[in-house]
Parts: sequence; C-alpha cells; structure tokens
Amino acid sequence: MTTKTAERAAAQVTESTSLRRLEMVRRLWAWVFLVILVVFFTVAAKSLNDTNFLSARSIQGILVYATQILLVGLGQTLVIITGGIDLSVGWTLGLAAVVAALVMQALHAAEVSPVLVITAGALAGLAVSLIPGFINGWLVARVKVPPFIGTLGMGGVVTGAAFLLSGGYPIAKQPPYLGQLGNGYLIYLWPGQGVTFLSPPPDLAGEQLRELVPLIPNVVFVTAIVVLLVWFVLSQTQFGRHIYAVGGNFEAAVRAGIPVRRTLIQVYILAGLMAGVGGVLWAARFTSGAPDAGETTTLTAVAAVVIGGASLFGGEGTIVGTLVGSLIIAIIQFGMVILGIVPFWQYVAVGTVVILAVVVDQFGRALGK
Repeated sequence: MTTKTAERAAAQVTESTSLRRLEMVRRLWAWVFLVILVVFFTVAAKSLNDTNFLSARSIQGILVYATQILLVGLGQTLVIITGGIDLSVGWTLGLAAVVAALVMQALHAAEVSPVLVITAGALAGLAVSLIPGFINGWLVARVKVPPFIGTLGMGGVVTGAAFLLSGGYPIAKQPPYLGQLGNGYLIYLWPGQGVTFLSPPPDLAGEQLRELVPLIPNVVFVTAIVVLLVWFVLSQTQFGRHIYAVGGNFEAAVRAGIPVRRTLIQVYILAGLMAGVGGVLWAARFTSGAPDAGETTTLTAVAAVVIGGASLFGGEGTIVGTLVGSLIIAIIQFGMVILGIVPFWQYVAVGTVVILAVVVDQFGRALGK
C-alpha cells in the first residue's frame, strides 16, 4: 500500500468516526438538554426561593404538566413520521372536552350512577374526536389535500363546533366525584399506617392529612398506559413499519404493496383519538369542558415531537423521543412557575428550544451528506 493510499484510508476512517459522533450528538442532544434543565432549575429554585425542585410533589407536578402535551404529541408523532402534520388536534381536544362535559352534566342531572356518567362522558369525548381524524385522513389520502391546509381548515371547523356546542362558555356543573378522580392519585401512602388506592384514608384531618404522601396522579397513570400502547403499535407491529415506510419513501411504499391510503387514514384517526383522550382527561382535571382547552397544545405537541428527534420530512421519529420532548417543555413551564417568571416567557423559551432542535437536526443532516 502506498503512502498516499494509506493517508486516504486514514482520512476516511477519521471522517467516518466524526460523522458517527455528530450523528450521536444529533440523536442524544435532547437527553443532555433535559439533564441540563433539571440541574439548572434545581439550583435556581433552591437559591432563589429555597424550593426543592426534585421533590416528589414537584416531579409529579411536572408529569401532570406533560400529560396533555404528550398525549397530543403521540398522535402528532405518527402523523409527522408519515410526512404530514395535523394542525387540528388542539381544537379536537377542546371539542372532546366539551362533548364529554355536556354528556356528564346531563347524566348527572338525571341522577344516573357515577360509573355510567363517567363512562358515557369519556366514550362520547373519544367518539367525537374520531370524526375530524377520519376526515383529515380522507382529505390527505383520498383527495390529496396537503396536510397543512386540510388540517388547518378542519381546525377551524372543529373550533366552531366546540364553541357552538358550549355557547362560548365552559361547561360547568359537573358531578363532584369527577374532580376527585381527575385530580386524585393512584396510591396514598400514610407513613407507619398503611396504603390506600384511588382515595385517601377516610376522616383524616390536620397533621394526619399533611403526613399523607400521594403517589402517581391518575392522569399520569392513564397517560403512561396510552404511551405504552402507542409505543407497542409503532415499534412492534406491521402497522408501525408501514407508517415509517410511508414517510420514508412514499412511492416505494406504494410499489411494495403497502396500503398507503388506509395507513394514512388510520394515522390521522389515531391522532384525533389521542387528542380525544387529552380532552377527556382535561374535563376530569378541571371539572369542566372548554372549547379552547387545547388552544396552545397543537404547537407545543409539534415542538415536543421535533425536539424529540422526529423529522418534519417524514420517516423518522420515536415515542421515547416525544416523551423526552414533552418533559423538556413541561420542565420549562413548571420551572418558570416555580421561579415566579412571567408566564409569557414560556413561549419564548419553548420557541427557542424548537429552533435549536431544528438547527441541530439540519446541521447534523448536512454534515452527514
């Protein structure tokens, strides 16, 4: 081997190593940023107002913050992997919350049993969320309407429907047990006394009540189950492989015999359904239904998906990445509240992180070519 050949081979090895490192940075930067945020807010909260940012209560508060973003982000992840986007999901969440609240309000007024009230309200909210999801999928897959335009228009339709059904006001007068369920915990630990599930021990007051340690908010538990289900569908099933194939190379997916149209319709239906789950949980948490319940959630969900490493060009994205992106946004929001920062700065912070995510992604891709 000549000297020039050896030098060329060494240069290729060095370049290949550098590209692998850059690819690793592109894929792992969100995890590093998540750790940096936790350290920053932990130090800042302790220094400025002597608050423990990593207490059990704070961690559970962050997880509750993340649930709505994550639920909508799950459906958005599937859509973005196919190369599309759904701008109607936030308003679909509001419509689901309104419908669920209306049904529960009517059944409670008719003195129907609590189990039937909550079950019927939840099913109604989920059912109505399937409608805009199906129409979005049909427009994109059958009529070939660009996802941005089709889902933007559907967002307007859903918004109008939610405001018409609610009369422009939150749907109040909900059953009292709804808030207990939506804001309750799966486990209540009473140190030295025992554990109860779903509700605290009866007749606690004063010091005893302060000693009680609530663990795992109900909304977090439900969200965790949904996350596991969607992760399984995307990573372990043929349908999940079809989603990646459609976004990776549309024409190749068609030639390979993949049912592209059906896959797209199913993906948008799932996006609507995830928004519906978010809307039902919103109604339970706030014992109300508001048409603007998910007004900002569409953008924060897209932000979570992008921060988590999904490509807006399709073919890339993971549920774990969306989970990390949702936690980053939730930590920013929760941390700013803890520090007493004006809430409007949350938009600036989240927007900056999204821009950073896109820059890192594009920079890594450009170097990898």
